[in-house]
Amino acid sequence: MLCLRGVVRTLLCLALTIYRANAECECGYSINKTTDTTTTYDVFTDLMENDFLHTSGDNCTEFGWRPQQYNVSARDARGPYGKEFDVANVVLNPLEDSHMWSGNAKYGGDAGLNLWVRADYTDEVVGSAEVATVRDDALYGSFRVGMKLSAQNGTCGAFFWYYNNSQEIDMEFLSRQFNESQGTVQLVLQSPESVRDGFDASGTAGYQIQHLPFRPDEKFHEYRFDWTPNSVIFYVDGQIMHTMTENIPNSAGRMFMNHWSNGDPQWSAGPPAEDTSMTVSYIKAYFNSTDSERAKEYSKQCPVFDAAKVCSIPEQTVAPDGGDAKTYFFSQDGGEKTPGQSTYHTTNGSGAGRPLRVHTIYVSLLVSLLSWASI
Repeated sequence: MLCLRGVVRTLLCLALTIYRANAECECGYSINKTTDTTTTYDVFTDLMENDFLHTSGDNCTEFGWRPQQYNVSARDARGPYGKEFDVANVVLNPLEDSHMWSGNAKYGGDAGLNLWVRADYTDEVVGSAEVATVRDDALYGSFRVGMKLSAQNGTCGAFFWYYNNSQEIDMEFLSRQFNESQGTVQLVLQSPESVRDGFDASGTAGYQIQHLPFRPDEKFHEYRFDWTPNSVIFYVDGQIMHTMTENIPNSAGRMFMNHWSNGDPQWSAGPPAEDTSMTVSYIKAYFNSTDSERAKEYSKQCPVFDAAKVCSIPEQTVAPDGGDAKTYFFSQDGGEKTPGQSTYHTTNGSGAGRPLRVHTIYVSLLVSLLSWASI
């Protein structure tokens, strides 16, 4: 028995050594090269990644996103119609072939997370869709979405971070502004100033209409903003579009995506002539957390900051569409690059998108060994 316990202790030490050797990114994720001199907010402690091309089911909350259910009256929506955000308008629609990164979707149309706006409206409200992250502890970070907008005139699609009405970072798309070859994105920082102006940021430094050299409804593109204490920098397919430096949010909040219409001719227009979807292929967020438990976890895995234990976040410099749809996820890497993080498995079979949780294997092994040692 003593001999057996000695062997078990040796195996325990070996398992711990292998786990520690395989673990990477213990000190976070950087928007700079890891060889650069970094500052406090260039490196982010937490990540959240979703590969919606390979995620199926009827419960988005399982993957960190909570579909919203609520109504907004026409008066409060400031349009001819109200908005009805309905859980049923949020649909996970993965690729039929889980080993591929493009092809037919399970329910037709574009594969990914579909956020629907409905053409048929009742009781003067338009069926719309919204999801919000379960986590609300993101303070500064790099937030990225692979997204294809609606081809139907009359909707507003948005990817944004929100704390309250005076601290909000938006990338909004009005399908009525798409022409034969171009589109636009509204870059917005809601601030105390915009709240005083009736929630209208257009007369402030926190508003920019950015023209795009493509139609956002024809392909998936990556839309991104990097938020630090001194600035918010907006990107499209890895290219800087605009930088804002005034009224920078300084509270922790959560990410949202929504797609809606209220008939306002000055904004969403519509409602659309037929049901139409905004589709999300992925979300990648790298951020600092204000959660005390996450802070404890980070201090355990990175007690002394070491730049060699920081992983550089790859940039997406081409449209993630078709043959370029396969993008990098730390949570899908064969190594251990998500130590201490909450990661979300894809569920559409065992194909291209399924991440491997290496540390889970070692935890299971350790539990087994401890059980044997107690016999």
